[in-house]
Amino acid sequence: MPSQSELVHLEPEDRRVYGFLRVRDAAFDAVSSLWKRRQNEGMTQAQIAAAIDSDEGWVSKNLRGPGNWTMKTFGALVEALNGEVVQINVRANEDPLPILTNYHAYVGYEPEIPATSADHSAVNVARGVRMPAASHTTAKGSGPSAVILIP
Repeated sequence: MPSQSELVHLEPEDRRVYGFLRVRDAAFDAVSSLWKRRQNEGMTQAQIAAAIDSDEGWVSKNLRGPGNWTMKTFGALVEALNGEVVQINVRANEDPLPILTNYHAYVGYEPEIPATSADHSAVNVARGVRMPAASHTTAKGSGPSAVILIP
C-alpha cells in the first residue's frame, strides 16, 4: 500500500478510485475470511443463496472476487454467512497508529539464554526472554555470548 505522502500527489480521480478499492478489498477480505470458516463447518453456496433469496451463480461470482460490490452486496453476504457485527473504522492520517499487541510473532518460542558466569545475574526481559545483565565476552574474547533481538 502506498504511503500517505505518495497519495497526496495523485490526481483527485485516482484518489477516489484508490479509496474505493481499499474499502472494497477490506470488505471482501472480511467476507472471504468468514466464508472460509463457514465452508469448514459445511456451509454451501446454495445455503447462502437460499438465506438471502438469491441466485447461486450470483453468490459464486461474489465470493470469488468483489468486482463492483455495493454496500447492499456486502451486507447481504455478511447476513447470509451468519455474521454478527460489522465494524467500520476510519482514522485520520494525523492520528497516531494503534498500538499493535501482537507485534512479535515468536513470543513463547524463544529459548532462555543462560547467564555466562555466576557473578552476573540474568535479567528477565519483556516477553520472557532471558539474557545476561551486562555485555559478556566468550572465553576466547570473540564477542558477546548472547544475541539480543529487538522487535
